[in-house]
Amino acid sequence: MRLGGLVLLFVALVLMVGCTAPKLTPSPASPPIPTPTPVPSPTPPSLPSPSVPSLPAPTLPKPPASISPVPPPSPPTPEPAPATTPAPTVDKVIRLYYYGVPTIGGDPAAAAGPHAIYSATSSDGIHFQEEPGVRFSYDSGTQFGITDPDVVRLNDGSWLMFLSLGTQLLKATSPDSSGTFTHDKSFNWNHGGVPGSYNFGGNVRTFVSYQGGIHVAAYDQTNGTLRYTGVALNPPPSGMIADPSVIEVDNKFLMFYKYAPSPSAPPSEHEIYLATSADGITWSQHTQNRFICKGSVPGAVYYNDAIYIYYCGIPPKPGAPPSDMGVATSTDKGATFTLSTISLRGKVSAGVVDPAAVVVSLAESTAKP
Repeated sequence: MRLGGLVLLFVALVLMVGCTAPKLTPSPASPPIPTPTPVPSPTPPSLPSPSVPSLPAPTLPKPPASISPVPPPSPPTPEPAPATTPAPTVDKVIRLYYYGVPTIGGDPAAAAGPHAIYSATSSDGIHFQEEPGVRFSYDSGTQFGITDPDVVRLNDGSWLMFLSLGTQLLKATSPDSSGTFTHDKSFNWNHGGVPGSYNFGGNVRTFVSYQGGIHVAAYDQTNGTLRYTGVALNPPPSGMIADPSVIEVDNKFLMFYKYAPSPSAPPSEHEIYLATSADGITWSQHTQNRFICKGSVPGAVYYNDAIYIYYCGIPPKPGAPPSDMGVATSTDKGATFTLSTISLRGKVSAGVVDPAAVVVSLAESTAKP
């Protein structure tokens, strides 16, 4: 009985093991395992095929599209450069000061009432635009008034104006060249008139007409006084010289001045000559100097590589409109000159005489009324 029971138990166990074995075999079922493997395998080939054509297509057109707008902005960039090229011809202008004569005829210095100094500007040296306002006005209270303005820039940027009153000088100053100059009543000078000043590298010298020749004084920029230093040009053997105007061209100093056969000779008989100096102190004398043209009271300036000499005393031409001043222009550093005239129309005065010219920046080119 026990042996038979054991045998039956053993058989039952074997049957149980046999029943579970067939169930384990299908459970790892191989079909599910191969099924995922084909899924990734088609996916890789499909990804490169669309991505390869699509990537070049959007990438290649975009660079040309983004580069093509860049050239259009670049052409405008050179355009301002040419615009700045001519700037040296217009970044500065000539400011011309002159005595506005109230009446025509007679001696301009003898006009009654206050004498006024006006100004005008030019960007080509020939055509001038008159400026509003008066740069300086003075009533001497006598029949002999101020004439011949002389203007120079000082080391601190301010401007000095001398005015002729016979053999005396009046002095006026201004912080800018376009404003109203203020009279310095403490200044005193009676050793010559019709001045022409120049700033020689920080040292201002003033040349004056005195005793038939041209004398010179040093201007002290600290205390505002003139100190006589000597003779620049001796009087000629006959006649007289006066009205100096000094400029610098290529490290050489040029002085333009008038010659008159006699003190009573009319301006139409005056002549303009050129003296030279290497240092601004020792000058060639009149007998050695070169005749430029007929004219009186020259006011010279060096502007845009050209010399401009403005002068009075132009003989009237039959049938031609009256001109206020003559202009002698040289574009070859003074070797030759061509002559023309200017007229300042619309002026409040009847005429203009006694020119004095300076070069100023555009920032200073607008006069204050």
